[in-house]
Amino acid sequence: MQTQSAHPEYFGRYQVVEELGSGAMGVVYLCVDSLLARPVAVKMVRENAHATPPEHEQYLARFRQEAEAAGRLNHPSIVQIYDIGPSYIVMEFLEGRPLSALIGRDCLMTVGEACAIVKNVADALDFAHRNGVVHRDVKPANIMVLADGGVKVLDFGVARLSTSSLTLVGTVVGSVRYMAPEQMLGHRVDGKADLFSLATMAYEMLTAHAPYPGRTITEVVSRVVQGRHVPPRECDPRLPEAVNAVFVRAFAARPEGRHALAADFAADLEAAARPAFDLTVRYGGAADDEQPGTMHSARTMNGAAPTTAAAPAAAPAAGAGVIVVESEPPGARVCVDGRPMGLTPASVTVAFGRHGLRLDGDGHAPVELWAEVTRERPLRAVTVSLPAAAAPARFVDFGPDVTPPRRVAGSAPVYPEAARARGIEGAPVLEIWVGEEGDVLDLSVVESAGSLLDTALLEAVAGWRFAPALRAGVPVAVRMTVQHVFRV
Repeated sequence: MQTQSAHPEYFGRYQVVEELGSGAMGVVYLCVDSLLARPVAVKMVRENAHATPPEHEQYLARFRQEAEAAGRLNHPSIVQIYDIGPSYIVMEFLEGRPLSALIGRDCLMTVGEACAIVKNVADALDFAHRNGVVHRDVKPANIMVLADGGVKVLDFGVARLSTSSLTLVGTVVGSVRYMAPEQMLGHRVDGKADLFSLATMAYEMLTAHAPYPGRTITEVVSRVVQGRHVPPRECDPRLPEAVNAVFVRAFAARPEGRHALAADFAADLEAAARPAFDLTVRYGGAADDEQPGTMHSARTMNGAAPTTAAAPAAAPAAGAGVIVVESEPPGARVCVDGRPMGLTPASVTVAFGRHGLRLDGDGHAPVELWAEVTRERPLRAVTVSLPAAAAPARFVDFGPDVTPPRRVAGSAPVYPEAARARGIEGAPVLEIWVGEEGDVLDLSVVESAGSLLDTALLEAVAGWRFAPALRAGVPVAVRMTVQHVFRV
């Protein structure tokens, strides 16, 4: 049996005390600066073992150049970088909690607190953008919330210098759930991509839901690229109407349609949400009795609102048809073109044309579809089986007591013909989140090989299913990395 190697004792003058955590991008250690006698965090960055010598040199050049740029970002809401080694970064040691933990299961936050965090992060991002640095991986796990309520933006490890020739067009880096459409397509990105990611994070903080829901990563990507987000008031109708318009602009599919600055988005959001500042968002908690000033997640909130099934529709007016909606189980909430229409079974009178339907019920994932009525077919019947909602995953760290997940379905990546014809080779690396039922919940490209090879691996892995990881015989959710070597 192969034993796990011990961690290093020193990084230069920094003595290792303990490992703080690890991920696909590297390992973070708590260390002591022996010269200044202060605690620091040292991140040892992982390198691609399959890289050729020229690729390895280019990687180190990019790492040093962009780490140095991040180190020059002296801002109260950006983690301070003290030193840079051959393949490690020395940063200030922070005591706080990542935002991803604060918006986890059974946690609470007021709308005002959420807007304050968004404002601080926006200020930090605008400062980085003015200095030519784009973060490219803005997400709750990279935001540290300090005890005094301040924030620190972490991990500029995938950042791109606006003047860098080392980060090429066609590179896809970042977490899919928070990625801007141009970033998903491998186009060159600027600060507008960070703004889109910040807006996605803000949406989750205000609604406890993702703006682009989907049962698979492919569905999420499709919705983002097509610009089809769920209006926030559809998740919680007590949010002010003006909030919807703020996110319409922030989620514009083309970067030029978004706010000019992250601070502009934060200011618009603060102004629109101000009437709801004292309301509380509950993240992933079980339903309980509604209290004044409490905003539960969409399923709880909508379920608490007194609604009744729509009465059978009267004869439709001229130029109108009827959509009859049924669900299994019955009692699902129905929205047609964004407007609540009661519970299933429901009969809804609509104008001729194509209409968007959304059904959701307690304990079930929402379903969206299109229904069309015409003069020739003025009656349309729709039946929907609502899938069970996935329980919020609690990710565990690998150890001797954890049996890794095992792939049981899904195909190996297919070498793209366009890449083969051009002689493009590479070995992209993904970090994947495997849930307790063996589903792939999220994907991040952490070592890119260009858009053609990255996309081929993303498309394949998004369709995989696993026998879940086990700890003491109980299924658990884990994060793991997947690498695929494409060679001609």
